[in-house]
Amino acid sequence: MKPKLLFLSLCCAFSAWAQTPEASFHPVSFEKTECISASQRAEVRQQIERNKLEIEKTRPNAFQHKGNHPLFIFPIQPKVGFSGYGYYSVNNYVDHNPTPNGNLLDFECGNRTYDWSNGNHEGTDYVLWPYPWKRMQEDLMEIVAAAPGTIVDKRDGNFDLNCLNNGNPNWNGIIVEHADGSQAWYWHFKDGGITSKNVGETVAAGEFLGIAGSSGSSVVPHLHFEIYDASGNLIDPYQGPCNTMNSDSWWAAQPDYFVPAINHLSTHSTQAFDDTCGVVENTYEELNFEPGDELVFRIFYRDLQTDAETHIIFRKPDGTIQYDWVFASPWQFYPQAYAQWNFEVDATWPDGVYNVEVEFGGNSYETIFGVNTNLGTADVIVNEVSIHPNPTSDKVNITSTSQMDKIRVYDVMGRIVLETFPNGLNIELDLSRLNSGMYLAIISSEGKQTVKKIIKE
Repeated sequence: MKPKLLFLSLCCAFSAWAQTPEASFHPVSFEKTECISASQRAEVRQQIERNKLEIEKTRPNAFQHKGNHPLFIFPIQPKVGFSGYGYYSVNNYVDHNPTPNGNLLDFECGNRTYDWSNGNHEGTDYVLWPYPWKRMQEDLMEIVAAAPGTIVDKRDGNFDLNCLNNGNPNWNGIIVEHADGSQAWYWHFKDGGITSKNVGETVAAGEFLGIAGSSGSSVVPHLHFEIYDASGNLIDPYQGPCNTMNSDSWWAAQPDYFVPAINHLSTHSTQAFDDTCGVVENTYEELNFEPGDELVFRIFYRDLQTDAETHIIFRKPDGTIQYDWVFASPWQFYPQAYAQWNFEVDATWPDGVYNVEVEFGGNSYETIFGVNTNLGTADVIVNEVSIHPNPTSDKVNITSTSQMDKIRVYDVMGRIVLETFPNGLNIELDLSRLNSGMYLAIISSEGKQTVKKIIKE
Protein backbone atom coordinates (compact mmCIF):
# COMPACT_ATOMS: atom_id res chain seq x y z
CA MET A 1 0.00 0.00 0.00
CA LYS A 2 1.39 3.40 -0.92
CA PRO A 3 0.99 6.92 0.47
CA LYS A 4 -1.72 8.89 -1.22
CA LEU A 5 -0.36 11.59 -3.54
CA LEU A 6 -2.51 14.47 -4.74
CA PHE A 7 -1.61 16.76 -7.67
CA LEU A 8 -2.34 20.43 -8.25
CA SER A 9 -0.86 22.97 -10.66
CA LEU A 10 -0.21 26.31 -9.01
CA CYS A 11 0.71 29.76 -10.20
CA CYS A 12 3.76 31.59 -8.96
CA ALA A 13 4.69 35.25 -8.74
CA PHE A 14 8.10 35.82 -10.29
CA SER A 15 10.56 38.34 -11.67
CA ALA A 16 13.43 37.14 -13.85
CA TRP A 17 14.77 37.20 -17.36
CA ALA A 18 13.05 33.89 -18.14
CA GLN A 19 9.56 32.74 -17.26
CA THR A 20 9.36 30.48 -14.23
CA PRO A 21 7.45 27.22 -14.77
CA GLU A 22 4.31 26.59 -12.78
CA ALA A 23 4.60 24.41 -9.72
CA SER A 24 3.01 21.04 -9.26
CA PHE A 25 2.07 20.41 -5.66
CA HIS A 26 2.01 16.96 -4.05
CA PRO A 27 0.48 16.54 -0.59
CA VAL A 28 1.34 13.19 0.96
CA SER A 29 -0.92 11.35 3.40
CA PHE A 30 -0.67 7.89 4.89
CA GLU A 31 -3.59 5.54 5.45
CA LYS A 32 -5.21 5.91 8.85
CA THR A 33 -7.02 2.77 9.91
CA GLU A 34 -7.17 0.35 12.81
CA CYS A 35 -4.38 0.19 15.39
CA ILE A 36 -4.24 -2.63 17.90
CA SER A 37 -7.44 -3.41 19.79
CA ALA A 38 -8.23 -2.83 23.45
CA SER A 39 -7.91 -6.56 24.10
CA GLN A 40 -4.44 -6.58 22.52
CA ARG A 41 -3.40 -3.67 24.73
CA ALA A 42 -4.68 -5.63 27.70
CA GLU A 43 -2.43 -8.53 26.69
CA VAL A 44 0.53 -6.15 26.57
CA ARG A 45 -0.29 -4.96 30.09
CA GLN A 46 -0.50 -8.54 31.33
CA GLN A 47 2.93 -9.27 29.87
CA ILE A 48 4.32 -6.16 31.54
CA GLU A 49 3.00 -7.32 34.91
CA ARG A 50 4.57 -10.76 34.44
CA ASN A 51 7.86 -9.12 33.54
CA LYS A 52 7.73 -6.86 36.59
CA LEU A 53 7.18 -9.81 38.89
CA GLU A 54 10.32 -11.45 37.48
CA ILE A 55 12.29 -8.21 37.88
CA GLU A 56 11.21 -7.89 41.51
CA LYS A 57 12.66 -11.29 42.30
CA THR A 58 16.14 -9.79 42.04
CA ARG A 59 15.25 -6.12 42.57
CA PRO A 60 12.47 -6.06 45.21
CA ASN A 61 12.38 -2.26 45.29
CA ALA A 62 12.45 -1.72 41.55
CA PHE A 63 8.92 -0.34 41.36
CA GLN A 64 8.40 1.65 44.53
CA HIS A 65 6.63 4.56 42.91
CA LYS A 66 7.85 7.96 44.02
CA GLY A 67 8.10 11.51 42.81
CA ASN A 68 6.21 13.47 40.21
CA HIS A 69 5.70 12.46 36.61
CA PRO A 70 8.79 12.86 34.39
CA LEU A 71 9.45 15.76 32.07
CA PHE A 72 10.32 14.34 28.66
CA ILE A 73 13.08 15.17 26.27
CA PHE A 74 12.32 14.56 22.60
CA PRO A 75 12.13 10.78 21.91
CA ILE A 76 13.85 10.81 18.51
CA GLN A 77 17.11 12.09 17.07
CA PRO A 78 18.96 11.75 13.74
CA LYS A 79 21.93 9.44 13.56
CA VAL A 80 25.33 10.97 14.22
CA GLY A 81 26.60 13.03 11.31
CA PHE A 82 23.23 14.00 9.82
CA SER A 83 23.48 17.54 8.48
CA GLY A 84 20.33 17.75 6.39
CA TYR A 85 17.58 20.25 7.13
CA GLY A 86 15.03 17.80 8.54
CA TYR A 87 14.15 14.13 8.65
CA TYR A 88 10.65 13.71 10.13
CA SER A 89 7.15 15.11 10.41
CA VAL A 90 4.50 14.72 13.12
CA ASN A 91 1.60 12.93 11.49
CA ASN A 92 -0.87 12.14 14.26
CA TYR A 93 -1.42 13.18 17.85
CA VAL A 94 -3.62 11.58 20.54
CA ASP A 95 -7.35 11.63 19.74
CA HIS A 96 -9.18 13.41 22.57
CA ASN A 97 -12.69 12.73 21.28
CA PRO A 98 -13.64 9.33 22.74
CA THR A 99 -16.37 8.80 20.14
CA PRO A 100 -14.80 6.86 17.25
CA ASN A 101 -15.54 6.71 13.54
CA GLY A 102 -14.60 10.17 12.30
CA ASN A 103 -14.87 12.30 15.43
CA LEU A 104 -11.40 13.84 15.73
CA LEU A 105 -9.90 16.21 18.30
CA ASP A 106 -6.25 16.77 19.15
CA PHE A 107 -4.84 18.67 22.13
CA GLU A 108 -4.93 21.99 20.22
CA CYS A 109 -8.58 21.45 19.19
CA GLY A 110 -7.54 20.53 15.65
CA ASN A 111 -7.88 17.25 13.78
CA ARG A 112 -4.26 16.09 13.46
CA THR A 113 -5.20 12.62 14.67
CA TYR A 114 -7.39 9.73 13.58
CA ASP A 115 -9.79 7.03 14.72
CA TRP A 116 -11.59 4.10 13.16
CA SER A 117 -14.92 2.34 13.54
CA ASN A 118 -14.36 1.27 17.14
CA GLY A 119 -11.17 2.89 18.40
CA ASN A 120 -9.04 6.01 18.75
CA HIS A 121 -5.39 6.84 18.13
CA GLU A 122 -3.66 6.87 21.52
CA GLY A 123 -0.16 8.15 20.79
CA THR A 124 1.95 10.55 18.76
CA ASP A 125 3.45 9.45 15.42
CA TYR A 126 6.84 10.76 14.28
CA VAL A 127 7.24 9.78 10.60
CA LEU A 128 10.41 9.70 8.51
CA TRP A 129 10.08 12.28 5.73
CA PRO A 130 11.01 12.40 2.91
CA TYR A 131 11.97 8.98 1.48
CA PRO A 132 10.82 7.05 4.58
CA TRP A 133 11.83 3.57 3.37
CA LYS A 134 15.26 4.69 2.19
CA ARG A 135 15.90 6.55 5.41
CA MET A 136 14.72 3.58 7.44
CA GLN A 137 17.36 1.40 5.77
CA GLU A 138 19.93 4.11 6.50
CA ASP A 139 18.98 3.96 10.21
CA LEU A 140 18.37 7.70 10.16
CA MET A 141 15.74 8.04 12.92
CA GLU A 142 17.07 6.92 16.29
CA ILE A 143 14.60 6.43 19.13
CA VAL A 144 15.86 7.50 22.55
CA ALA A 145 14.45 7.31 26.05
CA ALA A 146 12.38 10.42 26.77
CA ALA A 147 12.94 9.90 30.51
CA PRO A 148 14.94 7.51 32.71
CA GLY A 149 13.34 4.25 33.79
CA THR A 150 13.30 0.47 33.71
CA ILE A 151 12.61 -1.63 30.62
CA VAL A 152 9.44 -3.61 31.41
CA ASP A 153 8.85 -5.05 27.92
CA LYS A 154 11.00 -5.56 24.84
CA ARG A 155 10.07 -7.14 21.52
CA ASP A 156 12.15 -7.76 18.42
CA GLY A 157 12.42 -10.12 15.47
CA ASN A 158 9.13 -9.14 13.82
CA PHE A 159 8.71 -8.13 10.18
CA ASP A 160 9.43 -4.41 9.81
CA LEU A 161 8.20 -3.46 6.31
CA ASN A 162 4.47 -3.55 6.99
CA CYS A 163 2.11 -1.48 4.86
CA LEU A 164 -1.21 -2.03 6.63
CA ASN A 165 -2.91 -0.86 9.79
CA ASN A 166 -4.88 -4.00 10.60
CA GLY A 167 -4.43 -4.54 14.32
CA ASN A 168 -1.21 -6.51 13.80
CA PRO A 169 0.19 -7.00 17.34
CA ASN A 170 3.65 -8.14 16.17
CA TRP A 171 5.50 -4.91 16.80
CA ASN A 172 9.13 -4.39 17.72
CA GLY A 173 9.74 -1.94 20.51
CA ILE A 174 10.42 -1.01 24.11
CA ILE A 175 8.22 -0.09 27.07
CA VAL A 176 9.85 1.89 29.87
CA GLU A 177 8.41 2.46 33.36
CA HIS A 178 9.50 5.64 35.11
CA ALA A 179 10.15 6.22 38.80
CA ASP A 180 6.64 7.55 39.44
CA GLY A 181 5.03 4.47 37.84
CA SER A 182 4.12 6.07 34.53
CA GLN A 183 5.05 4.28 31.32
CA ALA A 184 6.23 5.23 27.83
CA TRP A 185 5.48 2.80 24.99
CA TYR A 186 7.84 3.07 22.00
CA TRP A 187 6.60 1.01 19.03
CA HIS A 188 7.26 -0.02 15.39
CA PHE A 189 11.05 -0.44 15.57
CA LYS A 190 13.15 -1.81 12.75
CA ASP A 191 13.90 -5.52 13.15
CA GLY A 192 17.27 -5.88 14.89
CA GLY A 193 17.55 -2.12 15.37
CA ILE A 194 17.05 -2.21 19.12
CA THR A 195 19.09 -1.74 22.27
CA SER A 196 21.05 -4.71 23.56
CA LYS A 197 19.64 -4.05 27.03
CA ASN A 198 16.99 -6.45 28.27
CA VAL A 199 13.85 -6.38 30.39
CA GLY A 200 14.78 -5.32 33.91
CA GLU A 201 17.68 -3.11 32.94
CA THR A 202 17.54 0.67 33.35
CA VAL A 203 17.97 3.38 30.75
CA ALA A 204 18.89 7.04 31.11
CA ALA A 205 17.15 9.94 29.43
CA GLY A 206 18.49 10.26 25.90
CA GLU A 207 19.80 6.69 25.79
CA PHE A 208 19.47 4.82 22.50
CA LEU A 209 16.49 2.46 22.35
CA GLY A 210 16.18 1.56 18.68
CA ILE A 211 15.69 2.51 15.03
CA ALA A 212 12.37 3.58 13.54
CA GLY A 213 10.73 0.94 11.33
CA SER A 214 7.31 -0.26 10.23
CA SER A 215 6.68 -3.34 12.36
CA GLY A 216 3.25 -4.25 13.71
CA SER A 217 0.17 -2.28 12.66
CA SER A 218 1.93 0.33 10.52
CA VAL A 219 1.99 1.79 7.00
CA VAL A 220 5.24 3.78 7.10
CA PRO A 221 8.47 3.83 9.13
CA HIS A 222 7.80 5.87 12.25
CA LEU A 223 7.82 5.98 16.04
CA HIS A 224 4.50 5.63 17.85
CA PHE A 225 4.96 7.23 21.31
CA GLU A 226 2.21 6.37 23.82
CA ILE A 227 2.10 7.48 27.47
CA TYR A 228 0.25 6.22 30.59
CA ASP A 229 0.27 7.75 34.05
CA ALA A 230 0.99 5.83 37.26
CA SER A 231 -2.64 4.67 37.45
CA GLY A 232 -2.56 3.26 33.94
CA ASN A 233 -4.60 6.08 32.41
CA LEU A 234 -3.77 7.26 28.90
CA ILE A 235 -2.37 10.80 28.87
CA ASP A 236 -1.19 13.17 26.16
CA PRO A 237 2.23 14.67 26.92
CA TYR A 238 1.25 17.74 24.88
CA GLN A 239 -0.73 20.28 26.89
CA GLY A 240 -3.35 22.36 25.07
CA PRO A 241 -6.89 23.76 25.38
CA CYS A 242 -8.54 20.48 24.34
CA ASN A 243 -6.43 18.14 26.48
CA THR A 244 -8.70 16.91 29.28
CA MET A 245 -6.55 13.86 30.09
CA ASN A 246 -3.91 15.65 32.17
CA SER A 247 -3.55 19.12 33.63
CA ASP A 248 -0.01 19.94 32.57
CA SER A 249 2.56 19.28 29.88
CA TRP A 250 4.88 16.32 30.31
CA TRP A 251 7.59 17.97 28.21
CA ALA A 252 10.61 19.73 29.64
CA ALA A 253 10.15 22.06 26.65
CA GLN A 254 6.96 21.30 24.73
CA PRO A 255 7.46 21.24 20.92
CA ASP A 256 5.30 23.57 18.86
CA TYR A 257 2.08 22.29 17.30
CA PHE A 258 3.00 23.64 13.86
CA VAL A 259 6.63 23.59 12.72
CA PRO A 260 6.65 25.01 9.17
CA ALA A 261 9.98 23.92 7.72
CA ILE A 262 11.74 22.55 4.67
CA ASN A 263 13.17 19.09 5.29
CA HIS A 264 14.96 18.75 1.96
CA LEU A 265 15.45 20.49 -1.38
CA SER A 266 17.08 18.90 -4.37
CA THR A 267 17.44 18.66 -8.15
CA HIS A 268 16.46 15.55 -10.12
CA SER A 269 16.91 14.08 -13.58
CA THR A 270 13.28 12.95 -13.98
CA GLN A 271 9.74 13.65 -12.80
CA ALA A 272 9.49 10.03 -11.61
CA PHE A 273 8.78 9.67 -7.90
CA ASP A 274 8.97 6.31 -6.11
CA ASP A 275 6.24 5.77 -3.55
CA THR A 276 5.67 2.00 -3.42
CA CYS A 277 5.16 0.98 0.18
CA GLY A 278 7.99 -1.08 1.65
CA VAL A 279 10.40 -0.42 -1.24
CA VAL A 280 13.56 1.67 -0.82
CA GLU A 281 13.04 4.75 -2.97
CA ASN A 282 15.26 5.82 -5.83
CA THR A 283 15.50 9.58 -5.33
CA TYR A 284 16.67 10.26 -8.91
CA GLU A 285 18.74 13.14 -7.54
CA GLU A 286 21.18 14.68 -10.01
CA LEU A 287 23.84 17.35 -9.65
CA ASN A 288 25.04 17.85 -13.21
CA PHE A 289 22.91 18.77 -16.23
CA GLU A 290 23.60 19.41 -19.91
CA PRO A 291 21.68 21.38 -22.54
CA GLY A 292 18.66 19.34 -23.56
CA ASP A 293 18.21 17.82 -20.10
CA GLU A 294 15.14 18.20 -17.93
CA LEU A 295 15.88 19.62 -14.49
CA VAL A 296 13.32 18.86 -11.79
CA PHE A 297 13.57 20.99 -8.66
CA ARG A 298 11.74 19.83 -5.53
CA ILE A 299 11.10 21.27 -2.07
CA PHE A 300 10.00 18.80 0.62
CA TYR A 301 7.92 20.60 3.23
CA ARG A 302 6.86 19.87 6.77
CA ASP A 303 3.67 21.55 8.05
CA LEU A 304 3.01 23.60 4.92
CA GLN A 305 -0.04 25.76 5.60
CA THR A 306 -2.46 27.56 3.30
CA ASP A 307 -1.06 30.78 1.78
CA ALA A 308 2.42 30.14 3.20
CA GLU A 309 5.01 31.81 0.98
CA THR A 310 8.33 30.46 -0.24
CA HIS A 311 10.85 32.81 -1.85
CA ILE A 312 13.13 31.01 -4.32
CA ILE A 313 16.19 32.37 -6.16
CA PHE A 314 18.31 30.57 -8.76
CA ARG A 315 21.74 32.21 -9.06
CA LYS A 316 23.92 31.68 -12.09
CA PRO A 317 27.60 30.77 -11.70
CA ASP A 318 28.59 34.47 -11.76
CA GLY A 319 26.20 35.21 -8.90
CA THR A 320 23.58 37.05 -10.94
CA ILE A 321 19.92 36.02 -10.70
CA GLN A 322 18.42 33.69 -13.29
CA TYR A 323 15.07 33.09 -11.55
CA ASP A 324 13.48 34.89 -8.64
CA TRP A 325 9.93 34.00 -7.62
CA VAL A 326 7.52 33.55 -4.74
CA PHE A 327 5.44 30.40 -4.39
CA ALA A 328 2.25 30.81 -2.32
CA SER A 329 0.55 27.55 -1.37
CA PRO A 330 -3.25 27.65 -1.73
CA TRP A 331 -3.63 24.04 -0.60
CA GLN A 332 -5.03 22.94 2.73
CA PHE A 333 -2.64 21.97 5.51
CA TYR A 334 -0.64 18.76 5.21
CA PRO A 335 2.00 17.48 7.65
CA GLN A 336 4.19 16.54 4.67
CA ALA A 337 4.13 17.61 1.04
CA TYR A 338 6.45 18.50 -1.81
CA ALA A 339 6.32 21.11 -4.56
CA GLN A 340 8.00 20.59 -7.91
CA TRP A 341 9.18 22.79 -10.79
CA ASN A 342 10.31 21.44 -14.17
CA PHE A 343 12.93 23.30 -16.23
CA GLU A 344 14.38 22.62 -19.66
CA VAL A 345 18.11 23.29 -19.61
CA ASP A 346 19.17 24.86 -22.91
CA ALA A 347 22.13 26.71 -24.42
CA THR A 348 21.16 29.94 -22.64
CA TRP A 349 22.11 28.39 -19.28
CA PRO A 350 25.75 29.35 -18.62
CA ASP A 351 28.18 26.58 -17.71
CA GLY A 352 29.14 26.27 -14.05
CA VAL A 353 27.67 25.78 -10.59
CA TYR A 354 24.28 27.27 -9.72
CA ASN A 355 23.18 28.14 -6.20
CA VAL A 356 19.51 27.82 -5.18
CA GLU A 357 18.48 30.00 -2.24
CA VAL A 358 15.15 29.47 -0.48
CA GLU A 359 13.44 31.45 2.30
CA PHE A 360 10.53 29.82 4.13
CA GLY A 361 9.04 30.28 7.59
CA GLY A 362 11.77 32.70 8.59
CA ASN A 363 14.56 30.23 7.76
CA SER A 364 17.04 30.01 4.89
CA TYR A 365 17.87 26.91 2.85
CA GLU A 366 20.05 26.22 -0.15
CA THR A 367 21.27 23.61 -2.59
CA ILE A 368 23.43 23.53 -5.72
CA PHE A 369 23.56 21.98 -9.17
CA GLY A 370 25.82 22.30 -12.19
CA VAL A 371 25.55 22.74 -15.95
CA ASN A 372 28.34 21.09 -17.95
CA THR A 373 30.38 20.43 -14.82
CA ASN A 374 32.10 17.39 -13.38
CA LEU A 375 29.96 17.23 -10.25
CA GLY A 376 29.15 13.61 -11.06
CA THR A 377 26.14 11.34 -11.01
CA ALA A 378 27.05 8.95 -8.18
CA ASP A 379 24.46 8.32 -5.50
CA VAL A 380 24.41 11.44 -3.34
CA ILE A 381 24.53 11.30 0.44
CA VAL A 382 24.25 14.36 2.65
CA ASN A 383 24.48 13.19 6.21
CA GLU A 384 27.91 11.84 7.13
CA VAL A 385 30.48 14.60 6.54
CA SER A 386 31.29 17.80 8.43
CA ILE A 387 33.55 20.69 7.38
CA HIS A 388 34.97 23.28 9.78
CA PRO A 389 35.73 26.10 10.02
CA ASN A 390 33.44 27.25 7.26
CA PRO A 391 33.81 30.03 6.12
CA THR A 392 37.59 29.84 6.25
CA SER A 393 40.50 32.05 5.31
CA ASP A 394 43.07 29.28 5.18
CA LYS A 395 42.51 25.63 6.09
CA VAL A 396 39.47 23.40 6.62
CA ASN A 397 39.09 20.10 8.43
CA ILE A 398 36.86 17.49 6.80
CA THR A 399 35.55 14.68 9.01
CA SER A 400 33.49 11.69 7.90
CA THR A 401 31.87 8.72 9.64
CA SER A 402 33.07 6.46 6.81
CA GLN A 403 36.41 6.30 5.01
CA MET A 404 36.83 9.04 2.42
CA ASP A 405 38.34 7.74 -0.82
CA LYS A 406 38.64 10.95 -2.81
CA ILE A 407 37.96 14.66 -2.39
CA ARG A 408 37.63 17.05 -5.30
CA VAL A 409 37.16 20.78 -4.83
CA TYR A 410 35.50 22.74 -7.67
CA ASP A 411 35.18 26.45 -8.33
CA VAL A 412 31.88 27.99 -9.43
CA MET A 413 32.68 27.27 -13.07
CA GLY A 414 32.88 23.57 -12.30
CA ARG A 415 36.66 23.37 -12.66
CA ILE A 416 38.70 21.12 -10.37
CA VAL A 417 41.03 23.27 -8.24
CA LEU A 418 42.13 20.64 -5.73
CA GLU A 419 42.10 16.85 -5.59
CA THR A 420 43.28 14.50 -2.86
CA PHE A 421 42.90 10.86 -1.82
CA PRO A 422 42.73 10.76 2.00
CA ASN A 423 41.76 7.09 2.57
CA GLY A 424 40.76 8.01 6.10
CA LEU A 425 38.12 9.61 8.30
CA ASN A 426 39.80 13.02 8.73
CA ILE A 427 41.83 15.36 6.54
CA GLU A 428 42.99 18.98 6.60
CA LEU A 429 42.83 20.88 3.30
CA ASP A 430 44.99 23.93 2.64
CA LEU A 431 42.97 26.47 0.65
CA SER A 432 45.33 29.39 1.20
CA ARG A 433 46.28 29.57 -2.50
CA LEU A 434 42.68 29.81 -3.68
CA ASN A 435 40.92 33.10 -4.37
CA SER A 436 38.07 34.25 -2.16
CA GLY A 437 34.67 32.88 -3.14
CA MET A 438 32.46 29.79 -3.08
CA TYR A 439 33.79 26.29 -3.74
CA LEU A 440 32.23 22.84 -3.74
CA ALA A 441 33.86 19.83 -2.13
CA ILE A 442 32.72 16.48 -3.55
CA ILE A 443 33.66 13.75 -1.06
CA SER A 444 33.55 10.17 -2.38
CA SER A 445 33.03 7.38 0.11
CA GLU A 446 32.04 3.75 -0.52
CA GLY A 447 30.74 4.52 -4.00
CA LYS A 448 28.62 7.47 -2.90
CA GLN A 449 29.19 11.21 -2.81
CA THR A 450 28.68 14.01 -0.31
CA VAL A 451 28.48 17.56 -1.64
CA LYS A 452 29.57 20.37 0.67
CA LYS A 453 29.90 24.08 0.04
CA ILE A 454 33.04 25.86 1.28
CA ILE A 455 33.31 29.64 1.55
CA LYS A 456 36.84 31.01 1.22
CA GLU A 457 37.16 34.48 2.76
